[in-house]
Order: sequence, then structure tokens, then C-alpha cells
Amino acid sequence: MKTLDAMICIGCVILVSIGQVMLRLTSKNAILSTGGISAWINITSILAISIYGSAMLMWLWILGRVPITQAFAFFGLSFFIVPFLANKFLGDPINKFTWIGASIILVGILVSNISNT
Repeated sequence: MKTLDAMICIGCVILVSIGQVMLRLTSKNAILSTGGISAWINITSILAISIYGSAMLMWLWILGRVPITQAFAFFGLSFFIVPFLANKFLGDPINKFTWIGASIILVGILVSNISNT
């Protein structure tokens, strides 16, 4: 896999992870609101969906260049990024077992991509 392709895969994962945390923020706020459906439609949810859309376009482009077996392995990085962002920005709890599991996944990403080169 070329460096550019790997960077785009990582960019997709980062965007999707940011979108996940933003959707969680929207959901937390909407649950506490009495505003009905309008509580779910706000700037945070619109930005989250826009970020997801951008990531999808990048993903479609990368799938034209890289076998999905290599590209999809990068999404395992979200097991690091989402908990980190959720902890930092939402105060979600995190423990050492999350990091241990994410580290095992990272090894799998490395193995699957090294063996495909």
C-alpha cells in the first residue's frame, strides 16, 4: 500500500471517529431535551453527518485504489480514537482493558497489512 493510500485510510478513520463522538454528544443532549425531533437536528448532528459524508467520499476513492482487505483493517484504529475522544470531550469512562484490547487490534492491523505487501 502506498503511503498516500494509508494516510487517506487513516484520515477516513479519524473523520468517522470524530463523527461518532459528535453523534454521541447530540444523543446525550437530545435525551435530556423536551424539544422532540428538533432536539436531534442541530448544528452538531449536521456537522457529524457532513463529516461522515466526507469520510464516505474518501472511502469510495480509496476502494478504487486499494483492496478492501487492506483498507478496512485501518478501521480498527477507531478502537483507539473513539474512546480517547469520548473520554476527552464527553467524559466517558475508559479503563486499561480498553487500551489492551485496542493494542491487540493494532497488532492485527499491522500483521494484515504487512502480509499483503
